[in-house]
Amino acid sequence: SVPRATMPEEFQPLADAVNAAGQRLSEDVAALETLGEIDRLLLGATELEPVLDAILSRVTTVPRCQPVGIALLASASPAPGRVSAAAEGSEPLPVTRVELDPELIASLLAADEGITIARCEEGRHSFLRPLRDLGSEFFWVWPVVTGQRLAAVLAVGFPEAPADDPRFARHGSEFAARLAIALSKTARDEHLYRQAHYDPLTGLPNRLLFRDRRAQEIAHSAESKTRGALLYIDLDDFKKVNDSVGHAAGDQLLVIVAQRLRACVKEGDTVARLAGDEFTVILRNVADADSVSVVAERIIESIRTPVNLAGRDHYVQASIGMALFPDNGLTIEDLMRRADGAMYRAKDLGRGRAMFFDRNLMLKRFDTTQSGLYRALRQREFSLFYQPQYSLRDGSLGGLEALLRWQTSRDGTRSPDEFIPAAEVSGLIVDIGSWVLEAACAQLSVWREQGIAPRRLSVNVSVQQLKHAEFPRLVRRALEKYGIPAATLEVEITESVLLDEASAGAVRQLAELGVRLALDDFGTGYSSLNYLRQRPISVGKIDRSFLEDVPDNSASATLAETIISMAHALGKEVVAEGVETAAQLQFLRDRKCDNAQGFYIAEPLPEAQVSELLQ
Repeated sequence: SVPRATMPEEFQPLADAVNAAGQRLSEDVAALETLGEIDRLLLGATELEPVLDAILSRVTTVPRCQPVGIALLASASPAPGRVSAAAEGSEPLPVTRVELDPELIASLLAADEGITIARCEEGRHSFLRPLRDLGSEFFWVWPVVTGQRLAAVLAVGFPEAPADDPRFARHGSEFAARLAIALSKTARDEHLYRQAHYDPLTGLPNRLLFRDRRAQEIAHSAESKTRGALLYIDLDDFKKVNDSVGHAAGDQLLVIVAQRLRACVKEGDTVARLAGDEFTVILRNVADADSVSVVAERIIESIRTPVNLAGRDHYVQASIGMALFPDNGLTIEDLMRRADGAMYRAKDLGRGRAMFFDRNLMLKRFDTTQSGLYRALRQREFSLFYQPQYSLRDGSLGGLEALLRWQTSRDGTRSPDEFIPAAEVSGLIVDIGSWVLEAACAQLSVWREQGIAPRRLSVNVSVQQLKHAEFPRLVRRALEKYGIPAATLEVEITESVLLDEASAGAVRQLAELGVRLALDDFGTGYSSLNYLRQRPISVGKIDRSFLEDVPDNSASATLAETIISMAHALGKEVVAEGVETAAQLQFLRDRKCDNAQGFYIAEPLPEAQVSELLQ
């Protein structure tokens, strides 16, 4: 700034000009700095609306700027808009919903550099009402255009007509251009998100988004001490529709079913399509089982209503399996298995009905004369998958856990939770367990010959197997037959094994053979630590239930950390199972847990893929 008073009179106009130029330069620099801050906000935002208030507060600091508003338009036309407004020195105003005049939208689309509005008309200029309420009578308005569509409107209000200033008009155009880029990015991200998380046919959440919603609801239920329900829905006789009138008509039917399902639940509940004709529903905050039954019956009646396809009425029914949480489980996998099992129970009883999960009924469903377990053993329908365990110290592959799978012709691949209870009731678990041991040792021998064997291979053993007098000798013969060092084989047992005196002798004999013993579901029993001290156990496997709320829940985190510390104090190795998030993995690494396994690290893999991994 040039001091004017000390100058001769003839130089004072020059001083005024210099001062005015300096003032304009300062204003331009301030405006550029503000636009830079706005750029950073826009680039860092995955959605525009959450940062609108912060953006508006910065725009109001631009010199000569008055109240500012941004109207975001929906994709429909005539478009309802949501106006956010702010003024310098005041708190952001509440969002206002307005209707934009179609003729005004057309005028804005044709005005690249913006327009001025000298009089605010009630209906036509409703998006300016928040600025008028702040005392503005004259407005500068810029269109924000993305893909030849008016996506937003930027408006600045003045109490009276301002002097023409091309710099200010340029700043408004630059900001409108920045908004257009941000809105294009938001629209693109939203499109990609929908592609990844929604079923393209029905518009319902797909399996990925459903899994995320389900995890949120389970966590919410545990935290708020409320109850929820999971419904697994399968359409009966849907294949007949595809076969009789074609897949296009079948797709049309699925769309109609999706609409009916949405109409049967309340706002906040989730309806998803998993695949084919399989749907799922999450009911929030259910009062009791009766209220779930009411919804299920409503769904059954709705779907039973005929659908006219290609000029003919077609009828389908829905079989529904229901599981309550936390009553029937606290993990995603448990609830899905149990709801799925209840759904098959509904099919067994005649279809077109809903059934709750019931453990006793599930056992009866697997009556050994009808369950197919005998046939599965005889026809070699069982197979082994292998889940990697990784060292948290150096990231190396520490070992593999052999996991049993049943490849059924009707139901596809079934996990042990779905048939092991029946195997235990029937006594077939001894024969199945013997097959698992033999198959695992044979595969380990192959990997040893190829020079790619893991440091250890774990197999799960039940109480009934250990009660069988021949089991320790069976293990010894397998080790000798395949030339496997005993320390390479790890036998996983549960605390119930250690509680049973009849199996305690077998545990000692296995330890004498040199086989490693791991205590599965470690920490879930009242005396696990005591057994870890007294018995020849080498490894404690932390049960997945201890990790579900880690690290967000401080109590769960403290408990998991204590279990790890105490196991280490007793000289035992610790393996954490059920790791499903990066945060859980980092928590375990920070607490010096030795090894970890879980879907986040690696899913169970068939032999061919594991061989590639080992190589």
